[in-house]
Amino acid sequence: MESALVSDLAPAVDRPLSGRVPWTVWISAVATVSVVIGDVWDISWHISVGRDTFWTPPHLLIQLCAAIGGLTAVYLILRTTFARDEAARDHAVGIVGLRAPLGAFLCGWGALAMLASAPFDNWWHEAYGLDVKVISPPHSVLFIGAFAVILGGFLLTAAPLNRAASELSARLDGVFICLIGVLMLGAQADLIECSNRALMHSAIFYRCFAVPFPVLLMLVRRISRRRWACTLAAAVYTALSLAQEWLLPLFAAEQKLGPVYQRVPYMVPVGFPILVIVAAAAIDVTWPRIRAWGAWRQAATLGLVFLVAFVATQWPFADFLISPRSGNWIFGTHYQMYTASPNDPGMRNAYYTFERSTAELRRGFGIAALTAILMSRLGLAVGSWMRGVQR
Repeated sequence: MESALVSDLAPAVDRPLSGRVPWTVWISAVATVSVVIGDVWDISWHISVGRDTFWTPPHLLIQLCAAIGGLTAVYLILRTTFARDEAARDHAVGIVGLRAPLGAFLCGWGALAMLASAPFDNWWHEAYGLDVKVISPPHSVLFIGAFAVILGGFLLTAAPLNRAASELSARLDGVFICLIGVLMLGAQADLIECSNRALMHSAIFYRCFAVPFPVLLMLVRRISRRRWACTLAAAVYTALSLAQEWLLPLFAAEQKLGPVYQRVPYMVPVGFPILVIVAAAAIDVTWPRIRAWGAWRQAATLGLVFLVAFVATQWPFADFLISPRSGNWIFGTHYQMYTASPNDPGMRNAYYTFERSTAELRRGFGIAALTAILMSRLGLAVGSWMRGVQR
């Protein structure tokens, strides 16, 4: 008998799925792409224009994710709970008397959180003044809600992937890899406050990127059956990041919130893509050799592989990015947010020096290594869990 709140989540035994990609997978993909593109666009808006109104195009694109996630959740819950579709009910879980795939409940909760963040954000600015901060209480509520919608969408993709026949499985696998690449772009945008090229010879830069990227890479490595899954996901990220780097400056911008240290007549991109594709390839090369190891040994090895390969490529590349030679439309280091002071090191093609000694730098990289290992373990754990999801 089901409990009062949540029913048994044990996988249902069924014949493998075949045929077309389920519509819920495409809908979930649209929601994820919508919120990430809106996020990148919104951050560019904040560093190019400033805080405007809630009714900006990027805000509406972000809330489109909430609308898609919410409507999808309502439809799946109502259909599965009240319709006489035994196949759908067999691959559903029960919560407070309602039945639907687990991802639908997560999408519905996340959509509510995202919609609630909008009036919260307006109230916050009215109470405490306008700002262009990425991290604030209303934005945190928005991030948590968007995370729930995205995770719910992943579950709506993982469940049919785990039940699919080989031909359909390959197509679903490709969708999943592309979505991981999209999320990498969102991670780069959200880390804009610590991704400045002037920080690339500081451990702070690598500590920040050691949080989201190992999780995403290990997630796709654990779930995907493709030999070069991480490399493909990183290639999707690189292509998308180059697209925003080259396209956003083509659109005009006008500053509406001070202080304005410099007039910027264009939309500022979130930065040239980091060279994570090398680290992704190193993970793909290492994975077959350690597939049979324990989870913590895998996490320690892959976390260190990620960090070493990332530092080995990004650190020397930073010397080019910090030079005037990178100030062109390809690399875009001459694009600067309007709040950047002329005295900032990045404006003078110089590095920030946070670590005052070699010992401090080593300690910082030690923290980065530990972070990469822990995040790798988290990604492997979530990936293992998602590989068993069938509802």
